[in-house]
Amino acid sequence: MANPAISQPFNGIEDPAAGSDSGSGHLLQRLPSFAAAATLAMLLAMTVATAISIRTINQTRSDLRFQELVDTVSLEVDAEFNKSLSELAAIKGFLEATDSVTPAQFRTFASALEKANWSVNALGFIRKVSADETAEFNRMMSMQLNDDFVLESDGLRQYFLPVAFTYPETLGTLNPGEDMSNHPTYTPLMNRAELERKIVASPPVPSASNPHDQAVVLVFTPVFKPSDDPFAAPELKGFGTGVYRVADFLAGPVERAGLGDIKFRVVDIEDGGTGQEVFPVPNGATNENWTGDTSFVSNLNLAGRNWRLEFNKPAGYGLSRLESQLWVIVLSAGLVITGLATASMYSLIADRQTAQSRLQLLTSRMNILLDSALESILLVGADDRIVWANRSYANVFGFGDPDSIIGSEWESTRLGAGVKFENSSKYLRRLSEINNNRELAVTSEDVQIKAPEARTLSMTSAPATSATSEYLGRLWVFRDVTNERTADRSKSEFISMVSHELRTPLTSLTGFIELVLDGAGGEVNPAMERLLKKAHANGIRLSRLVADILDISRLESGNLALEMSEVSLQGLVPELVEAMAPQFEDMRLDVTVNISSKLRAVWADRERCAQVFSNLLTNALRYTPEGGAIDVSGKQVGDQVEICVRDTGIGIRPENQARVFDKFVRLSRDGRRPPGSTGLGLAITKTLVELQGGSIRLESEYGKGSAFTISLPVAERPE
Repeated sequence: MANPAISQPFNGIEDPAAGSDSGSGHLLQRLPSFAAAATLAMLLAMTVATAISIRTINQTRSDLRFQELVDTVSLEVDAEFNKSLSELAAIKGFLEATDSVTPAQFRTFASALEKANWSVNALGFIRKVSADETAEFNRMMSMQLNDDFVLESDGLRQYFLPVAFTYPETLGTLNPGEDMSNHPTYTPLMNRAELERKIVASPPVPSASNPHDQAVVLVFTPVFKPSDDPFAAPELKGFGTGVYRVADFLAGPVERAGLGDIKFRVVDIEDGGTGQEVFPVPNGATNENWTGDTSFVSNLNLAGRNWRLEFNKPAGYGLSRLESQLWVIVLSAGLVITGLATASMYSLIADRQTAQSRLQLLTSRMNILLDSALESILLVGADDRIVWANRSYANVFGFGDPDSIIGSEWESTRLGAGVKFENSSKYLRRLSEINNNRELAVTSEDVQIKAPEARTLSMTSAPATSATSEYLGRLWVFRDVTNERTADRSKSEFISMVSHELRTPLTSLTGFIELVLDGAGGEVNPAMERLLKKAHANGIRLSRLVADILDISRLESGNLALEMSEVSLQGLVPELVEAMAPQFEDMRLDVTVNISSKLRAVWADRERCAQVFSNLLTNALRYTPEGGAIDVSGKQVGDQVEICVRDTGIGIRPENQARVFDKFVRLSRDGRRPPGSTGLGLAITKTLVELQGGSIRLESEYGKGSAFTISLPVAERPE
């Protein structure tokens, strides 16, 4: 049945051939010819506009699908490269753990990695040799090369950086014994790796074995001598070096992503460089044969170096043959219809009833199409009356027949018929807020329905305007996302279950290590004690990570129960500061507590409040350098109690401040990740504060410090 709101305008058109006027039957014959031409022009314009719209929509759909492919390839490349760095990490660990490494030991260890199906193409060690060590190094290299080797000292240089070991015997780009102290490309990279204490990659260079068909990247990782003093500056031992063929670690991602014949190229853009290409790669293109659109790009940071993947998108990617040609079919059909209309305009113009019937048929088809949509769609006019609703909306909100609510005041139908919402007053307030703002567009907000059937609806709304931006009303779309939200909760519950299973063995593990340290298994020598303490610290850190993951999973699944009561922050916060006093003293931090004695109690969960403020104090401790200061203050502002933790640490860059409360975000300090950080503390803190009706805000100036302020509502006193 046609919707009255749509069919009514057409039902009101009268047949000009009807009536008693003898001249009315010839009315159409007397119409000016330009009226017919205008009608045909309008039909043609609509056909062209429809065809263009379909083509634009399909092009957008094709672009989105291709962008998904680009993102997939980028993620795969990033994961593949990071995975391939494991051999370099192993070599670093081996070199740092061994006081003096011989060529035979290095080859044996590297050979074992190769047998374990390594992904690196070659490994090497660039040793830091002081002027006093040149003689010993010359003897070692002479034995290794079976030839006289001399690393000459001019008496001015303090140290050299010769290539000590390689496996296989040549890296292809570095030669055993070659001094890298003044290499124009590699020396700055090694200096950067030592300064930042992280892995650094070189620009792409031709492979010595096949310079025309292969490109390689050298990766340097600093190797430091072990030290028992955690505060002493580490002494550089040298650099572990890995050679990676670009084509090798790109082959897997390209195959898994199913690129097929799609061309792409890899460009080195470090420091806004010249865009040097990294070739060859599977399906690779070169500057000579690159003809594609480079608008589809993805930037990667691999081992501290910036690369860009550029893709050549094939025409009509991701579209079926029908989708690709649909606009042509529509345009052709429209042109055919226009031609037929032109040929039959004057011969059939008297038969208006036939045209009206066809129009009604099109209207009916449109209603069938909209009524069959899974989404619940509602159109409210500028006068807040319902203009149109599809059958899905009527079914979900309990109206049965959409015709029954057409023309009704929307305010009287917002809660549906026989439908119970999780929080109806909050839902109504939100609808009013959106409807009263005629420029507001809402992308997605969840709405909970309790009865007659538990559902989660994703609500989307946008203003409907004319071509002249006149406000015509508002479109509402409700999509059933119950299954999606159930899947999200199942994921969180699974994470929680796995974390629970890790907790017990971790507790036992750290407990047994403590017993061994206490001498339960006999005397512990200093070397064993150092290793056991490291293992114990790692166990404690892993236990903390499991606890944070448990909290996050409970928060995401809504299973975290709060025990709300009156909590005195005036007493709680100083207790937490006192408990952490030994850690503050170790860092020689000046900690002051200035909390007003007139603070009222807040309505909160005491245990979770303690967790929140402990997280902020730990965060301040972690990012404040030795000798700095931490100030904890508290005051009452209206019906809110504010506690501020301010430090004189490194601060947070403006571009990173919006990310500090995201999960697994660990901002670096001097190029290094903060020790002991899981990246979950501030995310948990923000969620816990908001669950207790409070808020958290950040004020930070890079290089001067940060201040986190938590506001919690005061407990309402009974009258």
